[in-house]
Amino acid sequence: MKPVDAEKETFAERHSWKILFGADIIFVLFGIGDMIQGMSADPAIANSITGIGWEELKISSPPIASLIDLQVRTGGAQLVILAALSILICVRGYRRWERWAWYAQWMWPLLMVFIFLAFVKADRHPDCPPPPPMISAPIFFVIFVLALVLPYRKFFPKQS
Repeated sequence: MKPVDAEKETFAERHSWKILFGADIIFVLFGIGDMIQGMSADPAIANSITGIGWEELKISSPPIASLIDLQVRTGGAQLVILAALSILICVRGYRRWERWAWYAQWMWPLLMVFIFLAFVKADRHPDCPPPPPMISAPIFFVIFVLALVLPYRKFFPKQS
């Protein structure tokens, strides 16, 4: 761990790891919710894509609903694992200003871009509002990018 003069650190340098950690915890909770509730955790997504409610979709197409629900539950498990690994990176390497950890944390803004683009490309129902991930992905993108860019000089100090 590099010696740090806490008085010379900016707010972002002191707290960026906490912002990343907090976002990781939120994603763990989102993932657990998806694992437990399946598509019922966020039925607005189904409504936005199909134009009908999740409960109605389960009744009209049980096999399709089962497949969608399975996908949401396994996606939740993937999110929990990704967030747990990110927590480890955050509290170990990122807090020590290790460059590999800074690079690794860029997985989140990249994921947020992919999620947003997937929903933009999806054939959404025109009478329904955008699904929640279309709103949350850009917000989390900004949070992650700021938490990574603002303490940039701690990871890449000027060579004297």
